[in-house]
Amino acid sequence: MNRIISFFMAVTSFIAALFGRGTDKAYFKNEYTIPETIVPYARIDTAPKDDWKANFIWDSSDGSEENVWMCFRKSFDLSETPDSLEAFISADSKYRLYINGETVVFEGGVKRGPTADDSYYDRVEIAPFLKSGKNTIAALVWYWGKDKSFSCTDSGKAGFLFEAGDIISDKSWKVCRNTAFLNNSIDSKPNYRLPEYNVNYDATKEIGNWFSPGFDDSAWESATESGKGGCAPWGRLYHSGIPLFKDYGLKDYENSNDYVGKTLKLRKAITLDIPYNAQCTPYFKIEAKAGKKIRIFTENTWLGSVSSTYITKDGEQEFESPGWFNGEHITYVIPSGVKIIALKYRETGYNTKFSGLFECSDEKLNALWQKSLRTLYVTMRDNFMDCPDRERAQWWGDVTIEMAMSMYALDACSYLLYQKGVFSMLGHIDKDTNVMQTVVPAKDAYYELPAQQLAGICGFWAYYIYTGDEDFLNLVYDASLNYIKLWTIEKNHLVSHRTGSWDWMDWGNHADVTVIENAWYYGALSSISKMAEALGKNGDYIAKRMVEIKTGFESLWTGKGYKSGSVISPDDRANALAVISGLASEDKYDAITSVLTKAENSSPYMEYYVLEALCQMSKYSEARQRMLKRYSGMINEDYSTLWEKWTKLGGTMNHAWSGGPLVIMSKYFAGIRPTKAGYSEYMIKPEITESGTVRCVVPTVKGYISVTETKTAQAFRLNAEIPKDATALIYLPYSDGQTVMLDGKTVYCNDAFSDTDGIKFIKNDNGYIVFSASFPVDKTLCFETVTR
Repeated sequence: MNRIISFFMAVTSFIAALFGRGTDKAYFKNEYTIPETIVPYARIDTAPKDDWKANFIWDSSDGSEENVWMCFRKSFDLSETPDSLEAFISADSKYRLYINGETVVFEGGVKRGPTADDSYYDRVEIAPFLKSGKNTIAALVWYWGKDKSFSCTDSGKAGFLFEAGDIISDKSWKVCRNTAFLNNSIDSKPNYRLPEYNVNYDATKEIGNWFSPGFDDSAWESATESGKGGCAPWGRLYHSGIPLFKDYGLKDYENSNDYVGKTLKLRKAITLDIPYNAQCTPYFKIEAKAGKKIRIFTENTWLGSVSSTYITKDGEQEFESPGWFNGEHITYVIPSGVKIIALKYRETGYNTKFSGLFECSDEKLNALWQKSLRTLYVTMRDNFMDCPDRERAQWWGDVTIEMAMSMYALDACSYLLYQKGVFSMLGHIDKDTNVMQTVVPAKDAYYELPAQQLAGICGFWAYYIYTGDEDFLNLVYDASLNYIKLWTIEKNHLVSHRTGSWDWMDWGNHADVTVIENAWYYGALSSISKMAEALGKNGDYIAKRMVEIKTGFESLWTGKGYKSGSVISPDDRANALAVISGLASEDKYDAITSVLTKAENSSPYMEYYVLEALCQMSKYSEARQRMLKRYSGMINEDYSTLWEKWTKLGGTMNHAWSGGPLVIMSKYFAGIRPTKAGYSEYMIKPEITESGTVRCVVPTVKGYISVTETKTAQAFRLNAEIPKDATALIYLPYSDGQTVMLDGKTVYCNDAFSDTDGIKFIKNDNGYIVFSASFPVDKTLCFETVTR
C-alpha cells in the first residue's frame, strides 16, 4: 500500500511540475563565467594496469547477494606525510571513500566496463588527507548485482580494491555489512533499465560513525581476499579516463526556509525547488521519534527512476541519501510529529566547465541555447546518457549529438567522456559478426540500431575535425570499415535493409526508411573515405560503394524531393540527410527546402539534422523560423531542460538528443566552425538574418574563439578574438561599393586591398568579402563594413 501511495504522490508531483507554473517570460539562463584559461586536449589511456599488488576484498560471504552495502576500514601509521600518494581504487559497483573521517570521494567508480568482462578503476590523490601518526581509511561500497540493465555489466560478485603504495586491500582490513541499508525486494527496485536501486535506510540499525578514526572496529570480521587486481570475475582493470565527479556542496533549496523550524501536525508532502534540473542527493536534519518513514522522490520518479526511504531513530538526526537522482522539484513525504531542522540538497555532476556561450537579440533563442546546455550537462556522469532518470544509458545516437554540443559549450574534460564511450563501444563489438552495439555496457541485452551506428561513424569524423586527433581515427577506422561491410547492395544500387535488433529510424510518423537508411549509409561511407585519406589507407572499396549508392539514390528523386514508394510525400528527415550526406546536388536545394519548411515529421532527435541541412543549404532564415516554431513549447515552459518528444507528456523531461539547436546557433548563426582538422583552419561566417547583435564564445583545441557581431541596415561590425597559430577565414557580409575597415583603418575599398600584417584578401563572392587572418599570438580584430 505504501508503494502505491508513493507512486501516486510521485505522479502528482510530476503533474504539478508540468502544469503548476506554466509559461514564464523570465527565460531560463545558466549562471556561469567563461573560464579564463582553456583546458588542454588529452586522450584517455587505453592500456590496462597489470601490476596490481592489492586484492579484491569482501566479507566471508560469496559476494553474490544483490543490493548490499559494505563498510571497510584500515588503520596504519605514517612517520611522515608524503608530498604525493596516488590511490588506485576499483569497486563493483560504487564506493564512497573517507580518510581520517573526512570525505575524499563522494561517489567513486563508474559502471563497468570497457568490455563485457573487464572493469574500471579510479586514480585518487590522497596525500592531502593523510597525517603523521595513525591514519584510518574507510570505504562504503554498494554492490548492485543486477543481472539485467541498460548501462552496466555486472560481474556477478561484489568486491573492493584499494592500492596506494604499500597500503593495499587485503585480509588485514576490517569489514562489516551495513544493515541499516535495507534490501527490500519490492521497495528497492526502480525500473528494470537501471542497475541502481532505490535507497532504503533504517536509522535504528545504523552502525554509528564507523568511518571516524576513533571508531572501535574490533568486533568486525577480517576481510576475505578474492584475488589480485586483474583476476576474474572483474577482469582486467582500465583507468576510467574521466575525472572524479564534481561536488558542489550542500545547498539550501529555494524554499527551504518555508519549512525549517516547523513541526508537522499531519503527514505532509513537501516539495522543494532547485533553480534548475540537476543531479542531486537529498539531505535533511530532523528531530523525531523512532519508526517514522520519510519518502523522497522527484517529478521524474514516475518514470521508474530512483527514490529514497528513511526510517527514523529517536532524537535529532541527519541523513543524505547516497543514490543520486535528478529534477527541479524534490518531494519529501514527512510524517506527523517530525520537527524539520534543515532541508538541503547536494548537486554533483561530471567535472567539466561551461566554456561556451551564445547570446543574441532574441531571448527565445538565448533560452533555447541555455536549456540545451543544461540538458547536456544533466545527461553526463559515468557516461553520456540519453536521460538521467529512466535509463541512464549510452544510446549512440544521443552520444553523437552530445559530443557535437560539448564542442561548442564545454571544456576539453568533456571530450574524455566521449572517448571513454567510444572505447567501451569498440570493446563490446562482437568479434564474430563485427556488429557495433548501440547501447553499452549492457547486461544480457543486445542492441544494434543500424541508423544510430551509421550516424555514430559520421560522428567519428566530426570528432576528428574538431580535435585533430589522428590517433582517434586509427582507433575507430577498422571497426567502422568492418561495420559498413555488413550491408549488401541490391541490383537497384541501394542497400538491402538492415533491421539490426531494433528497426528504428526515429520517433514520429512517416519515416522514409529507404531514403534515410541509404543517406546515412552514404554519409558513413563518406566519413570513412575521409578517414582513409587522412590515415593514408586504400579507400578504393569505399569509393566504389559510394558511386554505386549515388547511382541508386538518384532513382528516389521525384522533382519535389527524395521519396521511396513506402511514403505518400517526401519526409523531412530523409531529405535533410540527403543534403548532409552529400547525395543531394545544389540544383535540388530549392525543392528540398520546400520539404523542410512544410513537413514536420522529425522528433527532436532528427530535428537537429533537419536544421543542419537547412543551414548547409544557406537557408538560415528558414532554419531560425523552424527552430523557434518547433521548440516553442520547450522555450516557453518554466523548466530548465528539453523534452524527449515535442509534448512534455510523451517521454522524459530531460533528453540529450533534443539539444541540437545549441550547435546550430554557434556553428551557423554565429558562424564558427573548423574547416581543417583541429581548428588549424576555421571560418567565422556570421549568418544574422535580422538586425541585432550576436555574441558567441567557442572553446577549441587551439583556444577560445570569441566574436561579437552587430548588423544594422547600413553596416556590419565584427569584433573577433582569435587564437594564435591557426588560420581564421573571416566572412563579412558585403555589398558592392562598401568600405571595409579593420581597427579603424581602411583595408578594402573600390576593389583594392591594403596590405596588412597577418591579413590576406581571399575573395569577394556571393554577398561576402573574405579575408584570412593568422598570427603567432592571440589577437583581437575589429572589422566593419560600412556604406559611405
